[in-house]
Amino acid sequence: MQKTMKTTEGKQIISNERVYPSFPTPQNLQTYKFSMLDQTVGPSPIPLILFFPGDAESFEARVRLLKDSLSLVLSRFFPLAGRMSEDGQSIDCNDQGFPFIVAKVEGKMISDSMIKRNSPSEASVVTRLYPCEITLSTQFGPGESVAMFQVNQFECGGMAIAMVLCHEFMDGITTGHFVRSWAAAARVSSNESVCPNYLAQSLFPQNEEMKLQKSLPRVSILKDGKSVVRRFVFDSSAINILKEKSLVEHPSRVEVVKRARPQFASDLVGNISTTVAAACTNQHETELGHLVRKIRGSVSMIDGDYVARMLGDQGFLGYLKNRENTWGEIPNDADLLFIVSWCNLGIFKVDFGWGNPIWIDRCFTSGDLFYMNGVWLVETSNGDGIEAWV
Repeated sequence: MQKTMKTTEGKQIISNERVYPSFPTPQNLQTYKFSMLDQTVGPSPIPLILFFPGDAESFEARVRLLKDSLSLVLSRFFPLAGRMSEDGQSIDCNDQGFPFIVAKVEGKMISDSMIKRNSPSEASVVTRLYPCEITLSTQFGPGESVAMFQVNQFECGGMAIAMVLCHEFMDGITTGHFVRSWAAAARVSSNESVCPNYLAQSLFPQNEEMKLQKSLPRVSILKDGKSVVRRFVFDSSAINILKEKSLVEHPSRVEVVKRARPQFASDLVGNISTTVAAACTNQHETELGHLVRKIRGSVSMIDGDYVARMLGDQGFLGYLKNRENTWGEIPNDADLLFIVSWCNLGIFKVDFGWGNPIWIDRCFTSGDLFYMNGVWLVETSNGDGIEAWV
């Protein structure tokens, strides 16, 4: 273990080491090729922090348990212990492990500054909880680890487990599988553990045309720039009111505050998700029920034919066709709102042996630079409401 005791503003690094899989990766699995759907995402990061109550006396024991159980679960999620290949199209599953940092941080576990983030200085409260700075340009480069972890202890005794994971390897669903499996290993429980299914590489084989394609989508989805992030909480009563106003039969929580994905095996690893688009005009189509029906209609396009077009060696042509169908009715000058839902992924049910998280965070740490048109949805800790980060 490397004992650094390095101190930065508001944070003291206690240790900085690497965690490795408990069992070596078989030779026939030492190259993980990204699927075609993975290629559409690119080597961007998934940041995630889980906040837990705790006490100072149990912190060191918790850290040991986290490291030991993480090593165990890496034997199944073995690409996370590898390095990005030189061409960026695969992971070298060489069991070289990833950084695991332990730190002590100043202040309360969940402060007003952490939630509001009205200024870069307030955003820095979250920044120090991560093992690295995460900006809009952060990517996993050739030869770099594809995961990083930092366990933080607050002055109040609370704990935050922060991780930065490679989006090109995993989406929100796979992240949920991984974190729950990690927690199950900590509790020596097999009931909630997931045995990853790597079939996506065969279903959606990597495509050279996707790698070489330099053109952007006809409509640029995300806009970056200086902006302020706001957090809105819709509790169960607010959700029920919105459902009543929608006048739609059985609207989901996300539809009234969005969520769609093809239906595959629940343990499938990779980016098994897609984008849907719904257009409305400001003049006559802002009534809630109309918006819900628009979204529901767009989601209904993600059917068996949509998926079948992208399967196999001709999947790239199907991907282009699906993209054309998705964006065909969206005007070039449309103001876009990009919504990502992490609801129902089971992250609030994670239990390493000391209870469930009391809050989670996965926003970027780059102060006042953020996606200006992005919305992130996640359920509240009690499971009845929704938090919207806008």
